[in-house]
Amino acid sequence: MSQFPFQGLEDKELSAFTCSIQDESAKLHINKLKASHRNSLKKIAVLKGEKSKLNTVKKENVILKNNLDTLNLECLQHVRLIHKIEWELAEHASRTQNFETEIVRLKEENLSLTNTRYRLTMDLKNAEMQDCHLIKKLKDEIQRLKAQHSDDIRECQDLLHELSVAENQIKSLRSNYPNNSHQHPRRGGFQRR
Repeated sequence: MSQFPFQGLEDKELSAFTCSIQDESAKLHINKLKASHRNSLKKIAVLKGEKSKLNTVKKENVILKNNLDTLNLECLQHVRLIHKIEWELAEHASRTQNFETEIVRLKEENLSLTNTRYRLTMDLKNAEMQDCHLIKKLKDEIQRLKAQHSDDIRECQDLLHELSVAENQIKSLRSNYPNNSHQHPRRGGFQRR
């Protein structure tokens, strides 16, 4: 038999039942049972509240687990993105190093070209100076030749004039001789034709 024979009965039912009992010890025992029953109901109410809280916590835990799964997925995506960025950074670093090497090479080539340009410029200036000197010498020579040519022309003109005068004199002398048709042989034995 159960230790609590009145378990499950309402307080009114218990009161009605207890009124019919005259035994004081039984009444005392019943009062204890009532108090125990009330305490049990309170505990049950508390447990129901705790169960409701536990259900709420379970729901919150499910939400938190879903959120955690979402965060883990996002974290995984972030890790992949970080790996991708690190790879791109390494590639950019490699490209940067290649660019720096190329820049150094181009600077050296530019310095070499600058030196070559300077040397060629100096060579060109020296050549220009030599050309100017040569042109001056040639101009002077041309002027001297022009002057000499002018003198030669004057001399030739003078000689031509003298020859013309001499020829006129010879013609004049010939016309003064009566035997103009007989010509005397020249000293060399040749006759003038």
